[in-house]
Order: sequence, then C-alpha cells, then structure tokens
Amino acid sequence: MRFELHCHSHYSRGKKIPWEAFMSPREIIKTARLKGIFGVAITDHDDSRAWKEAKRAAREYGLIFIPSMEINTRKGHLIGLGLNEHIDRDLGLQETIENIHEQGALAIAPHPFDLRSHGIKNGVYYVDAVEVFNSMNLDKLSNRLAFNKAEEFGRPMVVGSDSHSEEMFGLAVNEINAYDLDSALKEIKAGRVEFQTDYMPLSVLMDWAKERFTRSYMEVMKYINHNYSPPRAWVAKGMLRRYVLSKNRTWDGFWKLLGNFGLGCSMVYGGMRFLTYY
Repeated sequence: MRFELHCHSHYSRGKKIPWEAFMSPREIIKTARLKGIFGVAITDHDDSRAWKEAKRAAREYGLIFIPSMEINTRKGHLIGLGLNEHIDRDLGLQETIENIHEQGALAIAPHPFDLRSHGIKNGVYYVDAVEVFNSMNLDKLSNRLAFNKAEEFGRPMVVGSDSHSEEMFGLAVNEINAYDLDSALKEIKAGRVEFQTDYMPLSVLMDWAKERFTRSYMEVMKYINHNYSPPRAWVAKGMLRRYVLSKNRTWDGFWKLLGNFGLGCSMVYGGMRFLTYY
C-alpha cells in the first residue's frame, strides 16, 4: 500500500510569509485517493488542527490516516508519526522524542541535512527512522547525505514529498505492507519500506512560491514597512509588486532565470557541505 508520510495542509503557517500550504485536510485526502495513495500523514508545522477533518475524510474515502506533526525542536524539525495528542514546540530533541514515544508514536527525522538547516543533522542517531529523500531538496546531495547517515547509524528509512500544494503531493511515496495505522508504524520501525521518488520540478516550486507571496501580499507588505528602512523598503516593495502583479513576459523570464540561478547556487553549496562531512 502506498503512503504519503510528509505533507502540509493550510494549517501550516509561516511567520514572514503566512501562507505556506493551500489544501484543506479534506482536499489532501481526496487528492490522495485520486492518486492511488491509501495512507496519509498530514504533518503540519506545530499544529494538529487538521486531524479531525482528515479522520472524517479518510473514513469516507477508505484511507488510512496517520495523525502527525512536524515539530520545531531546539535542534531542528522532527516528525511525530502516529500521535494521539499535540506536542509543544521548542523543546529539546531528546525531550520531544520521549514525548512522541510516550504516545506510542514514531520519531522521524525529516530533511535532516537540508540547506536551510531546519533538520536535526546527526541527531538522526536518536530517531526511529530517517527521511532519506525529500522532494524539495533539489540540491540532491542533502538527500544523499541523509541516506548515508541512516545507513551509518543503522536507522530505518522513509521518504516524503513535503508537499504544500496539490501538484507537489505524492512525489515521494512509501510502499508499506500495512492495513491500518498500527501495522504501518510497525513496518516502518522494522525498516520494511520500499520507495517511489521524484524531485519537485522547479516550475512547480516557483509556482508555489508565487502563490505564497500572492496570498500573503498584505502581510508581507506590513512586515517590510515595520522591519525595513528606506531605501531597502522601497526596493523590496517594488520587487514584491512586480513579482505578484506583473503579467509582463520579460519579468516572467527574469523570475525563471533567477530561479534557475538559485537552483545552481544551491547545488554548488550542497556539494561543498557534502564534502565537509567526509
């Protein structure tokens, strides 16, 4: 059975750019059914509000729903897979793992070596399983490093799309011989998981970024006004207006060029980081 173990609903919110993900919990479950995925863990950032709606939708569509959260610890992000209750953010890594285990859930290390340094890095030694492929890690070497460390420490492996939109959902799925939540957790902990993976197309990533800024336009403008001083504020607001409102093909080409340049830089930086570990 195919499982998506890392996805976000509209309850995941950012600080500077409030809109992070766009689908409701019900829309996620419906999308999973349409894509032939029969097990879903919604892993919103420090938020469990999706669970109730997702459970109802999963029963309606005949899917397995795994209540989960992506928790911000003091060492980085950690997924609690199969939770019963909300877990507070900003605790220590070991304390968070203990809280997860007290609920009979699994501690999963998502994107442990991502370039944004949101992962727990060598903290993967203490978890139940490691996300060794994340579709958003377009530098690719971050995923390779996660795989190598999981092998080195003898940790079970899973993969995740880290989806924030419908187009992202199901890019990285787990094949698990399971028929309910408990058996899925048991198979993951035992390392009996196979993978189907694909990287997120840059065009999908760029469309997601533009939609985030479009939906968060007023909030981002307020942030710039309160935190930037002239002339930095004028430039930032001008670029934001161009990015969100412009229909000019020249500007579209500019944003695509900028996106490809950023991807190239991330691959170079990822390679340099990879070499520092070996």
